[in-house]
Amino acid sequence: MRNRKQRPIVGLVVLFSLILGTIFPALVMAQNATPDAGTPSAAASEPSEELVPAEAGKTELIIGQAQDVSTLDPQMSTQSNDIYVSFNIFDNLIARDRDLQLQPMLATSWTSLDDTTWEFELRDDVTFHDGTQFTAADVEFTIERTYDPEAETLVATVFSTVEDVVVVDDYTVQFKTKNPDPLLPGRLAFYGGQMMPKAYFEEIGAEEFGINPIGTGPVQFVELERDDHLTLARYDDYWGEPIAFETVTFRPIPEVAARIAALETGEVDIITRVPPDQVEQVRALETARVEQVLYNGLYVLAVNTKAEPLDDPLVKQALAYAIDRQLIVDELWSGQGTVPTGPAVPGDFAFNPDLPVLAYDPDRARELLEEAGYDGEEVIIETTDGYVVNDLPMAEAIAAMWEEVGVTVRLDVIEIAVRSEKNASKSFLGVWWSDPTNTLADPDGMMWRLLAPGGAQDYWRDEEFDALGLEARTSLDPALREANYQRMFDIFLENFPWIPILQPFESYGVANYISWYPYSNQYFNLRAENLQLVTE
Repeated sequence: MRNRKQRPIVGLVVLFSLILGTIFPALVMAQNATPDAGTPSAAASEPSEELVPAEAGKTELIIGQAQDVSTLDPQMSTQSNDIYVSFNIFDNLIARDRDLQLQPMLATSWTSLDDTTWEFELRDDVTFHDGTQFTAADVEFTIERTYDPEAETLVATVFSTVEDVVVVDDYTVQFKTKNPDPLLPGRLAFYGGQMMPKAYFEEIGAEEFGINPIGTGPVQFVELERDDHLTLARYDDYWGEPIAFETVTFRPIPEVAARIAALETGEVDIITRVPPDQVEQVRALETARVEQVLYNGLYVLAVNTKAEPLDDPLVKQALAYAIDRQLIVDELWSGQGTVPTGPAVPGDFAFNPDLPVLAYDPDRARELLEEAGYDGEEVIIETTDGYVVNDLPMAEAIAAMWEEVGVTVRLDVIEIAVRSEKNASKSFLGVWWSDPTNTLADPDGMMWRLLAPGGAQDYWRDEEFDALGLEARTSLDPALREANYQRMFDIFLENFPWIPILQPFESYGVANYISWYPYSNQYFNLRAENLQLVTE
């Protein structure tokens, strides 16, 4: 039965990069030339509707998002409601544009000195929001904190290839890696790579930093009033082009209807998490439009494989077979998504387009349950209502599908704040919603980043999977890496540490006097190259 708590149911590295040039073109450029310093470029794109001028005197950008922030420490959360904010307070050494190509940010150039040494030249005109200079010492501090076991960050696996960060001088830093790591520039462009202020952090401590941070980004923190608003102000000494607004306010508006109404009346300028069945309603507004992008990741049910009966691979295989994903895409997503083939998405290195999508076969599910000796043990779904779009409706549908093949299901609805706590403490009871993003166009940036030993979702271990993943992330042989990943995909589909559900289109509502575009990796970019106020 279900328990509904809230509501019803340069050497070898150069060669490697050239072979994989279609995936890492900016990495190749960085090793052979010094790119122009500046803000990340964005490919030309047209808004979905004609833009109109804003009213005179518009100085505040207001964003209505589905949840409140849980923390402003960029190393303690990768949740979308948090990174929408943190990627604008903080800059990375390198960034990705809307085409996901690497561009200079706080680093002006990067070079592979040998197979295990990368050198980065830094901008010398960057200050943190308290006016202190950004230097290589801050890079060293930031990266070393990610894998410090005492810090217990949620990005601990991102830079685990790094042996040492060496400050050459104030504006030159070297990364010494344990083995060759051709993906290092890409790692620096996303989670864990947001540059933090060493002196300020050491002065106030981790707890205070999470609610009163400073970075080098185009906006600076002003105040956070829980469940009401988060206010940011334009940083006038920003090294790049200033943003178009004096202030940026994030407002948590959990109810979809209330978010859409706020967009229609002009109370907010952008809304996140527009559900598929509401897309046409937003498109029909005279004052706003929908901007949509295919998510470069997956919506999955992550699995605590340490909990019975989820410790049995046959049970997890049965649960996977019992889900009619195409029905979910068609009915709950209005066709705005695709059924995945496994733990990778199209465009990823080693993705096999010839693989069939994950099958729906309830009879096979029943056979596997019988083979496993399943005896009615409870499977707990800990679902949120608004962490990802349609999470609760999907959980209710999946619970019914599992019950149909004979699985005993308990459906617990938990607050998003509780989910954040469970995510940090790794204390989920059964399965829960996760939206893993591929940060590298490589399985290392999604599957391995989260499921590796010590990863944020380290609830399952397989000796062969671990050995293959460690070898793949440090190998310069594309054929070996591809073979390793193909075998890892097989192991994944035998054990299901995630149960993939769909690759969705993510939709945002945007006022017609705002020019802004979403990124497929959830990089919510409010910088001048991606956000403009229409004035004429």
